[in-house]
Amino acid sequence: MIVVSHFRQPAPASLANHRQYARLYSYRHEVIDASAMPQVMPLRALHRYEVLLNTLRRTPPEQLVLLLSEDSAIIEPVALDRLMAGRDTLHVRTSSHELPQVDVQIWRNTEAVRDTVLRLIKKSRLGGNVQHSSEAALFAGLETHHYRTLIDGICVVMPTGCNCDPLWTRVPTFAISIDEMPHSPEQKSVMPRFRNVLVERINRARATGLPIFSFPEYASTPDVETAERSTYNPGRSIAITTLYTPNIGSYARIAEGNIRRYCEAQGYTLYVHRNIPHEIGLDATGNWFKPWLLHGYLQHHDWVVWLDADVLIANQQQKLEPLLEGRDWLLAHDVGQWPFNAGIVGFRRTARTDVMLRDLMAVIAKLPDTSSVYVDNGDQFHFINAMKKAEMLRDDTISDMVGINTPWVFRRPDSFIVHYYGMWNEMRVLMMAHDDALLP
Repeated sequence: MIVVSHFRQPAPASLANHRQYARLYSYRHEVIDASAMPQVMPLRALHRYEVLLNTLRRTPPEQLVLLLSEDSAIIEPVALDRLMAGRDTLHVRTSSHELPQVDVQIWRNTEAVRDTVLRLIKKSRLGGNVQHSSEAALFAGLETHHYRTLIDGICVVMPTGCNCDPLWTRVPTFAISIDEMPHSPEQKSVMPRFRNVLVERINRARATGLPIFSFPEYASTPDVETAERSTYNPGRSIAITTLYTPNIGSYARIAEGNIRRYCEAQGYTLYVHRNIPHEIGLDATGNWFKPWLLHGYLQHHDWVVWLDADVLIANQQQKLEPLLEGRDWLLAHDVGQWPFNAGIVGFRRTARTDVMLRDLMAVIAKLPDTSSVYVDNGDQFHFINAMKKAEMLRDDTISDMVGINTPWVFRRPDSFIVHYYGMWNEMRVLMMAHDDALLP
């Protein structure tokens, strides 16, 4: 048996994962560093399948070859022959799409299999009549296995990504394919930082026996469990406020601790709400209370900045004052089509802001449904409309997302305030816990 790790990018955690699996069964492990190879199609696929053919031709008949990319990790290390009984190839598709993922492939060394690999090579050669835009497209017409169909009680390959339910933690699973587009294998996309953090966590869990998404260092403390709200450093000119409900406490507690350390270091007031403020009388999820909290706390401070519960202060030494100087509101670009992202907003106490927030509260109070984050287009839609109505929305007053409200996928070592949106809860906890632990 041979395990081939064919990597187009350096991925130490993935390599360690593959190596550990190969050692467990005394499989030969071959590592192919393809990072210096051309990364454009079809050449990147051509190199991989030339390597595979070379490996098969050097292998005794009927031996199995497990071909892995850097975007794969072994979860439950079962033996290959358990998965390959009565099979010569195993190509797993991770959606209703007929094309398979390409991160985990199993091949048996037979003449027919070598012929199949040779056909993949011929499809990848330059100058052919058909140009394939993706590696997955090379497998069109080959037999595939749907990932939800278990083999001997095992899911062979489960898809995962930053916004995918990690079902592989609850269903016995041999390996995962990391892909942000699992339902469209021809558009495979991976964020290397996410992959590396995830696989490091998987490796740590296998070594310790602890659950992958267990973070006891961020468990709730008795004072937090009983306090519906807390105020820290009262009476300062600048205040930060945030709100979360118990259902998102797993990551919100990471944000709370992070923001509290920042406010204590920089001398800002912090208001933390750990449930919805029932005295407002709004039957809604937490995000809809934003204008009420901003308006209420602006009566006591020169500036109030709202931070969503999935936000971290990545640079604890950077002060807010340089960002606030010379402006009356603090907004930053959204990663999508919205003019700004309402996860981080700040306002100076002015009559104009007071009117805008009062109007926004009146609009939200009349909405027929505020029972979830995105119902009726979400609070961001109404926040934008309120800013437009008040003539407070101009492109030249909206900050870029490099300076503030940086999406986590764009996080750099010098980023200031990072927003972890667009993620499955477990993955959000994973990345927030990792990044918070890096801070001094």
